[in-house]
Amino acid sequence: MKTISRILSLTITKEYYRQNTIFIFAVMMLSFGFLRAEEHKTIIKSALNLPSLLSLIFIGWALHALKVILFCLRMFESKNNEFLYNIRLFSPLKRYLALGLMQLSLLQLTILYSLWMIKIGFEQNKILETSAIIGFNILLIIAGIIIYEYRIKHPNIVRVSPKPIQNLLSRFRTPSYLFYIRYLFAKQPVLMLLSKLFTCLILIGICSLYPTDIYDERLLAIGGLIAAAGNTVFCQQFYYFENQFLSFNRNLPLSLQQRILGYLLTYSLLLIPELIVILRNLPDGVSYLFAFQLVIFVLSMIFLNHHTQYINDISADTYLQRLFFTGILFLLLIMFKIPVILMALVNFSLAIYVFQKNYYESQSS
Repeated sequence: MKTISRILSLTITKEYYRQNTIFIFAVMMLSFGFLRAEEHKTIIKSALNLPSLLSLIFIGWALHALKVILFCLRMFESKNNEFLYNIRLFSPLKRYLALGLMQLSLLQLTILYSLWMIKIGFEQNKILETSAIIGFNILLIIAGIIIYEYRIKHPNIVRVSPKPIQNLLSRFRTPSYLFYIRYLFAKQPVLMLLSKLFTCLILIGICSLYPTDIYDERLLAIGGLIAAAGNTVFCQQFYYFENQFLSFNRNLPLSLQQRILGYLLTYSLLLIPELIVILRNLPDGVSYLFAFQLVIFVLSMIFLNHHTQYINDISADTYLQRLFFTGILFLLLIMFKIPVILMALVNFSLAIYVFQKNYYESQSS
């Protein structure tokens, strides 16, 4: 079992946390940066007394588990990880325990929070609600084991049923800047839905905080930073998409300006949901000019993140550290009231420099 667990940890668990560093940082900052321990206790006690609120928490945990499961399935389907299917040569008990341990490590954020809820539940003598929390977490782990076990035993699934989204998209001629968006709708619709749902709910929640106290534009800028973090997964998937399906693109006679414009158009279209949410929920006292600058800032963060993918000589640990400290740096700059449009211009300049220096030398993975 130790051998299987180590293999899964190195190939899936470590890669998940590497790719979702900014997302996890954003969740932690939102959960413990704005809310104090006493406020969390109030929320937990309310959830233990209100089944509707507890159900919403369960839905959030289920969505997070779905995100984890989809990531693991993509890792299993990757050509670089085909050796993982040899896990089925081990005994069933060892497989189940190793897969369960992997699922537990991937869900540790929600598991740790649920332990806090369980502790308070026992203190409040809420036996039924506490049992529901325990049972739901066990269910999420068992669901992961069942799905992973099925994938290991059925590595090459032939899908005979037609896909409505793919059939609809095949009728239209797609411009080059829509290639990746079409790929997301056809191959990663759940990933796109969950990511956009997360970023939009974050922005709606932050906009809803304005009537409760006296806030300035920095709060909305922090929301933009979190939204940029939520879109990080698209940068990594875009790099994968290019290497897998558009490797010939580097040999096309396209100028630097044309390539940059294509990326800008693609990511601008991906940010349409966030733009709509900001405009529809724009707090009083925040100008539309700042809202426009904020969207440009979010776009610049995503644009810079995308182009850092082309740097070859950066290790996974170094990349993770840079993402973390970059998020801290921008948070400090926002708190010191540095204009978001100025930070956006710096981001675009750095992105273009990194792209021009590393694009043709980057290695496909």
